[in-house]
Amino acid sequence: MKVDFPRMLACGLFFMIACGAPAAGPDAPGHTPGMPGLGAHGLSFYHLDGSTATSIATPAMATQDSGSTIVVGVGRGDNTKFVLPTDSKGNAPYTQQGQMQPYIPAYPQSGTALYAFPSAKGGPGFEVSTTTGTTSTGQYDEITLAAVEVIEGTQIQAFAWNEPTAAPLTSKSVTTTGPATLIAFWWGDGFFYSPPLPQSATPNNGFVVVDSNTQETDSFVQCAVAVKNVTTAGTYNVTWTATPAQGAQLWLIAVQ
Repeated sequence: MKVDFPRMLACGLFFMIACGAPAAGPDAPGHTPGMPGLGAHGLSFYHLDGSTATSIATPAMATQDSGSTIVVGVGRGDNTKFVLPTDSKGNAPYTQQGQMQPYIPAYPQSGTALYAFPSAKGGPGFEVSTTTGTTSTGQYDEITLAAVEVIEGTQIQAFAWNEPTAAPLTSKSVTTTGPATLIAFWWGDGFFYSPPLPQSATPNNGFVVVDSNTQETDSFVQCAVAVKNVTTAGTYNVTWTATPAQGAQLWLIAVQ
């Protein structure tokens, strides 16, 4: 998660990565009418001390007018600052999936959390947002916010979390009862290096990365989001390969 040694503060920039459905590369899963599929998605983040803003929002996305499920992942440096996300279309309240999970043992003061809202109102200009704030040391918190729309996804079928501290970075499994969209979040827990260098996180089992900030350096919350559509009931997991090697928090959620 923190990836600097010694800590290097960021240059005060706010980054956004956004894609409309389904374009995130030629291999990204799309949406087949009659079953769940990938819709709009986007990721935004602040480096540590990178923004004085009191909130952060995803880029504006063009979601379906109604009926989609929105899945949101948040990672932040100060895990006392988590609140339910909101969106620009007034969907509320988002439901937290499980508990906020601190990074153990590396960064117990930091953490990640997963949220969802089924049957969301949507349309052009859809943004998910959450609050930011300062840490106990007075620095503006590092935070990463990622959102994924699942078209024709009406319910959260299953979710799982685990935190392997070394390879293989294999998620726990989720079981579906029919066609589903699987969303995997990789939250790297960091490594020490000097000078700074970018990194990568690559999934297997047919998952395709649709959003990531792993190319960044300095203090930030590392995240990669991968998606896979499945057409039949089954039990599924994903293994991530990280370069440089590090542990990670892994979330996997199935939307049917």
